[in-house]
Amino acid sequence: MLKKLLFKSVSTGLIMIFVLSISSNVFSQKKSSKVSSTFEGAKNAFYVELLGNGLLFSANYDVRIANKFGVRAGIGYVGSTEGEGGILTVPVMGNFLLGNNGRYFEVGAGITYVSGNSDIFNDDGFSSILGTLSFMYRRQPVDGGFMWKIGLTPFLAEGIFVPYWAGVGIGYCW
Repeated sequence: MLKKLLFKSVSTGLIMIFVLSISSNVFSQKKSSKVSSTFEGAKNAFYVELLGNGLLFSANYDVRIANKFGVRAGIGYVGSTEGEGGILTVPVMGNFLLGNNGRYFEVGAGITYVSGNSDIFNDDGFSSILGTLSFMYRRQPVDGGFMWKIGLTPFLAEGIFVPYWAGVGIGYCW
């Protein structure tokens, strides 16, 4: 059941990104110099995200790999107050940026690996994979520098769907 749900969510997100990239390329065929399907800004970003796809906290690296399409990977860890155990998260996603001149709407899909141990959950520990999406406003200067993003980051797993999970990220792009 979890595999089917995860496959459906990730495949739906990737289809959305593909359709958006095609529509961006079709509409960018206008002869206006202001509309472009290529990404002309900072292509690398490192940021920390509170809540979001890392669930509680994560440090992330994002890179543009083809025009406005990019990938992101991160790692997060939250320990217990007594220092006994914790939760590890690893978000891995693809994303597409809509917009120009450092102001973008980010649409993304991917997975987040979550693992915890028995000290927190009073069992033998667990690990799970969540399907994740992102719908965020992203301010990333064209010449690089301070960047930030904020928006919704829904996630789902077996028997769980949280459509209104949110996140905020701040960092540096170059």
